[in-house]
Amino acid sequence: MAETTIQALEGYAALIEQAAQRSQNSSAKQHEYIHGDADMDVETESGLVPSMAKQARLYMESIPDAVAELSAQMANGRIYDTFAAGRAATAINQYFWVTPAGSGLLRVAAFKKISDTDQKFAFSYAEGAELDAVVRKSANDDDLAHTFEDGHGFILGWITAARMLTCKGGVDVGSARLLEGPDGFEVNDVSGFNIARLGMQKSVVSGLHVQNRLIPGIEITDESGFVLARFDSDPPVPTAVSSTPSAPQLGQQQRTQIMHVIGYGQSLSRGINSIPAISTAQPYNNLMVASGTKVRNSESGYNAASFVPLVELTQSSEGETPVTGLCNGLVRRAVADGEIASDWVMLGSSPGRSARSVEQLGPSADPLADFNKLVRHINDCKATADSMGKSYSVWAYTWDQGESNYVGGYTRSPYQYAQLMLSLFDTLTKQVVALTGQSFQPYIFSYQVGGHRFYSVDKNTVALAQWRISKERPDVVLAVPVYAIPTVSGDVHLTNEGSWLLGEYRSRAMYHTMIRRGSKWRPLEPVSVDWKADHIDIRFNVPKGPLVLDTALCTMVPNYGFDVRENDVVVDIVSGVSVVADDTIRISLTRAASLDAVVSYARGRNGDLVGSGPLQGARGNLRDSHGLYDTAISPLGNTFALHNPCVMFQYDRRTGF
Repeated sequence: MAETTIQALEGYAALIEQAAQRSQNSSAKQHEYIHGDADMDVETESGLVPSMAKQARLYMESIPDAVAELSAQMANGRIYDTFAAGRAATAINQYFWVTPAGSGLLRVAAFKKISDTDQKFAFSYAEGAELDAVVRKSANDDDLAHTFEDGHGFILGWITAARMLTCKGGVDVGSARLLEGPDGFEVNDVSGFNIARLGMQKSVVSGLHVQNRLIPGIEITDESGFVLARFDSDPPVPTAVSSTPSAPQLGQQQRTQIMHVIGYGQSLSRGINSIPAISTAQPYNNLMVASGTKVRNSESGYNAASFVPLVELTQSSEGETPVTGLCNGLVRRAVADGEIASDWVMLGSSPGRSARSVEQLGPSADPLADFNKLVRHINDCKATADSMGKSYSVWAYTWDQGESNYVGGYTRSPYQYAQLMLSLFDTLTKQVVALTGQSFQPYIFSYQVGGHRFYSVDKNTVALAQWRISKERPDVVLAVPVYAIPTVSGDVHLTNEGSWLLGEYRSRAMYHTMIRRGSKWRPLEPVSVDWKADHIDIRFNVPKGPLVLDTALCTMVPNYGFDVRENDVVVDIVSGVSVVADDTIRISLTRAASLDAVVSYARGRNGDLVGSGPLQGARGNLRDSHGLYDTAISPLGNTFALHNPCVMFQYDRRTGF
């Protein structure tokens, strides 16, 4: 019995071996059939069969002859809209053409009339790209599992053994349609409107652009390329439970009983020459430490043991700082929008220092450095709030610095300046979160420095760096370029009303961004350039249109502040500047500019007056119309229309903004 069983197993093994051999032979034949070239015939049990590539070639070669033969039989060469019209004009056994709408096919097709009520499909033209795709697919893939064909044998798509689906054209899924795109695929709704584009390098979903970064991670931008969010590829590191979050979240600000706004920077943040102080009464419930907005930690007279109403004090050459105008303007806007004033208690501080570079204001190992005094001041304010039983958080920083980096040996490199500025605030935020335990990241509301001509400097690299930072970093908001803010005559410093006005502009940006949550505030700034031989069209982000060219904010300058430079020298080829749309300026040219030309705005020219501000500094005359709808009354009783002046910028034909 055992011997019989062994013999049976040997027989089974032989059968299995034969089956495996047949399967292997069949697989080889299938491989030849699919991969064979356009001249190969495959020998099968039923005879020679041309490879798929050869079938496609023969089909393509037969088309001209078939068309010639059929053309002689066509009734009159016309294409009909319906089968009925074609049959009516065609004899029995003759041919006629029908449009896709009339035939229900994807392209024009020929039909043979069978009777007065019936016809038979003959053929239709396929585009060369479609046939080429089929030939390439049949020649390159050995894992085809299934193909999809229409009623006339044309391949519409295929599925591989790896379960990959390919369909030429589109695929309907639920109420959406998937279509081929240039770098991936697109998703349209039932009406044909695009919902999303998904690609290898960049994707767009509901107007948000998601793109790869040069370093690991992704960025989300708006349609103009401004960064809304950035995510790295590092997974969160598990830690023990802590009341201090390791990564504070931007845009997740929580209202506390006391919300700190810190004005940091150099002289403009301190109100140098902005005298006398004019915000001498507190209209709401805003606060400062007992020693005032300007006295720094560990210095004579410093007292943070209690809070008092926020007002500005004149202390020698230091007067009105922008922080009080910001805090009061912020509450005024909130109340006008339906908020309760007592819910919004802002604590204002201005612990910067005059004539300091970004390097000098940054983190330092020196305990007496201004940065470390600022950190201790925050700790003092938190302790005072705790002693009062009040919740406390740091809501925002402001940044008024840049002038000192145009003088001395400090950096003017836009890259290095940006690195130092961002390092300063990133380090500060880590300290803030550790001290307060808050879960949200403070915003940074910056001005754009405008004083380079005051120091006889031609290139406004620091101003450009500040603008670019605001485009790159979601937490950095450029509220207003300072060139449009009134200055003391012959000085780079602001008037007392000008310092208050800078705070007012910031209050609008902060209210829009943090309280109304209307997305991050963006100033009047360029978003695209269309450079032609005879003109340059520049499109802008306009907070409140239309655009206007006038002297409402600044005295007149040549070309309203627009210049074209070749080899870094101004060339006199601008024949006019005009508003051609609510968001577009056209610069007319007398000749074509060189391919390395640069167009700049509010940079000024060598030979201009040595000065700063809206009367004699580097400036421009482009604004929006926001001030028609938004005005503010200063503590002196003067009304200001808060039009948005355009930021200083330049566009290089080689590298862009």
